[in-house]
Amino acid sequence: MKSVFFIPTNRSIKDSVSSYIKEVLYANEVLQVNIPLIIVETNEFSYIENHKIIESLKNQYPELNILHLSVDIQKKYFKSLFKNMNDDFYKIFTYTGTDYATATNKLGLFACSMGADAYHRRDSDTCLLFDKRSEARKVYPIEFELKYLGKQIIEIANELGIKINKQDIDDKRRILVVGGNYLGEWNLDVKDFAKISYDYVYKIYELLGFKSEHIVDICDDIFKLDQPIPKNDVISLVTSVNDGCNPDCGNVSVYRLFEFLPNLPGKNTLAADYFAFDTSTALGYPSVHHTRPVFHEYHDERFDYDKKLKYWYGMLKFADYFSLYGSIYNDKLIDNFCDYDDCFVSQQMCETLSEKITSFVSNETKREERIVRIIDEVLLDFDENYSKIGQELRKVTAKCIAECNEEYLLHANLLNNWNKIIEQAKKMNLMDFIVDD
Repeated sequence: MKSVFFIPTNRSIKDSVSSYIKEVLYANEVLQVNIPLIIVETNEFSYIENHKIIESLKNQYPELNILHLSVDIQKKYFKSLFKNMNDDFYKIFTYTGTDYATATNKLGLFACSMGADAYHRRDSDTCLLFDKRSEARKVYPIEFELKYLGKQIIEIANELGIKINKQDIDDKRRILVVGGNYLGEWNLDVKDFAKISYDYVYKIYELLGFKSEHIVDICDDIFKLDQPIPKNDVISLVTSVNDGCNPDCGNVSVYRLFEFLPNLPGKNTLAADYFAFDTSTALGYPSVHHTRPVFHEYHDERFDYDKKLKYWYGMLKFADYFSLYGSIYNDKLIDNFCDYDDCFVSQQMCETLSEKITSFVSNETKREERIVRIIDEVLLDFDENYSKIGQELRKVTAKCIAECNEEYLLHANLLNNWNKIIEQAKKMNLMDFIVDD
């Protein structure tokens, strides 16, 4: 298995890269695996500062392969990649606003063009836990990622003494995702509600469309006010979309999954970058979860109206996305998966998913009713600040649904063309574009 280590960023990487360089060095010196470290800019704001940081690191660690993908380099790459293809694809992948899922899709394409079949990802608002908490163990997530990624499920189940239900999971299949979670100040946009009562948090998850029997366990697991630092390693298999231990996107590694499933290209759509993870889980590919979290920085506790408004608009889009796409995971996709090791999702499967997603653009009334309920039963009902946000969002519910529809159709189109896009990405050499910078 050949892999690359990505840090996607829209900010200064000073803290994150000075932390994660230790992890890349650990892989190089202890695990004897030389993995390229690639910093991927998602906008142009911090490029100059980051470029200086990266040049300094290259001089300090000449034994490592450290690369910097500016927005300009990416534009050249995508112009070549999407030559003679739908112009919408180029627009999607060169958009520099907030688009979590496209940021993830990019990494898969870059990995292919580096000749890699796997990648490790750490986000620029995270760092190794022991760099922030002196009492934390000096351990690295990448150790478990390299140990388990791409291995057969039966190997891991036997090692851990886990019984596999062979009716749901083919234990000879391979692990496609290995990751952990975050530790640190968790999402303050939700914590505002939890400080008053967790009933608000439960209501949010109910209206988002999570299964009622899982809501309390998920919320209690994810949103702990007191977060203990793990004292030992616990490895588990995640077999359900509703499992609270699903690895976070900023502390994860992926093997080949990106070759088969692109995520939803949704502007500011929260959690759209988990589509491929959730779909593979539903297909009977459990993720490996470990207890080596990274430290995650969040914004401060001041109430910033514009940021809160953007967050909750993204939450409304997520509510529409999750309720619709959740039907995919409940339609027994496992009955349709491929049986050969070299491909886990067929082109026929992608076309089936595309048809299903295209059908989502109908029945707008019930969808709008769902997001209106979130506004009315959570935001308007909470306090004066959130009520103002709710009143503003009330004006744009139709726009929100229309924007979701446009993005679902883009996703369907990506699914239909992804195999061709991946084939082209594998023919290209990402280094050709970096050298030209």
